[in-house]
Amino acid sequence: MSKAGADSELLHAHGRLLARTVAHLMLDEIARLTEKFDGDYIKALVELSIIQATRLSGVAGAENKRSISVRAIGASLGFSYETGRRKVRELEAEGHCVRVSPNRLVIAPGLLETADYESECEGRWRNLRSYVIELRDIGFDFNKFSHLSPQIAVRAPTPQRSIAGLMDDFILRLGEARITNEEDTLNSNIISAVMTLNGDPMRFDRELTWTYAGGDTPPPDSVRAPATIAMVARRLKLTEDVVGRRMNMYLERGWIRRVPGGYLFVMNQQLTPEAHKSRNLMNLRFLQLIQALRPFGIDPVTVTTDDSPSPAAL
Repeated sequence: MSKAGADSELLHAHGRLLARTVAHLMLDEIARLTEKFDGDYIKALVELSIIQATRLSGVAGAENKRSISVRAIGASLGFSYETGRRKVRELEAEGHCVRVSPNRLVIAPGLLETADYESECEGRWRNLRSYVIELRDIGFDFNKFSHLSPQIAVRAPTPQRSIAGLMDDFILRLGEARITNEEDTLNSNIISAVMTLNGDPMRFDRELTWTYAGGDTPPPDSVRAPATIAMVARRLKLTEDVVGRRMNMYLERGWIRRVPGGYLFVMNQQLTPEAHKSRNLMNLRFLQLIQALRPFGIDPVTVTTDDSPSPAAL
C-alpha cells in the first residue's frame, strides 16, 4: 500500500473520534467570527482572507506585505464576485481594510497590532491547547501522525500571533472539506453544529469514543443526543429564527429528523463517500496545524494548560 493510502486508512480509522473534537474547535472559531460581525459570517471570512493575504509570507527574505483582489477572495471562499465586492465595501467603510491599488486590498494598518488583538490570539491559543489535551486524555496518539507535513507558519511579532495565523489558515482551508450537497457555508455550519451536538455524549467517554471511532463505525441513535434549535443557535452565535428556517429546510430534504428532545442528523448522510472525504480532510488539516506547532516548542504529547509557545521559531 502507498504512503498516501496508508495515511488515508489511518485517518479513516480515527475519523469520528477526531472529528468530534476538531469540529468543536471549528465551531468555536466560527462563533467567534460570527459574533465579531454581528452574525455576518461571510463578512468575517472576507476579512479573514484579507488578513491572511496581508501577513508576511514566512519565506526568508520576503519582507513586503502581500495584498489580495476581490475576485480572488470570492474564488477562494466559493461565492460570487458581487458578494465579495459588497462585503469588501462594508469592511472598507468600517475601517477594517484599505486599497493599495484599485483592485488590491490589505488589512488596515495597525489592526493586527493592538492589545485587544494580542489578547484574542492568546485566548485562541488557550482554546486550541485545551482540545489537544482533550484528545490526548481520551487516548489519541498524536505520534501516529507525526510524519504529516505541517502547515507553513506565518511570520508575526509574537508566537501567539503566529499560531493565530495558523488557525486562520486552518479555518479558511476547511472550505475544501465542505460537503458539496450542503450548498453554502451557512448550511455547512449549522449541519456541523447539529452533528457535533449529537455526538457530545461520546466525546469524553473513552469506551464510547473508541467503540465509535472510525468512519465505518457509526454510533446508534441510543448514544447520540438530540440537538435543539436553541442549542444550535447558541453554539454558532446566530438567531433562533435563522437556524429554525434552515432546520425546517433540512427536515424537508431528509438531512435531519425530529426525535424526542430535538433533532438528529440522519446517519446515512454521514456514510457517503463525500462525507468520509470531508471528515478525513478536516481531520488532516487539523493534524497539519498541530504539526506546525512543534517548531514553537509545543509537543502535543506533553503540552499542559500552562504551556506557552517559544519565540525561537520566529
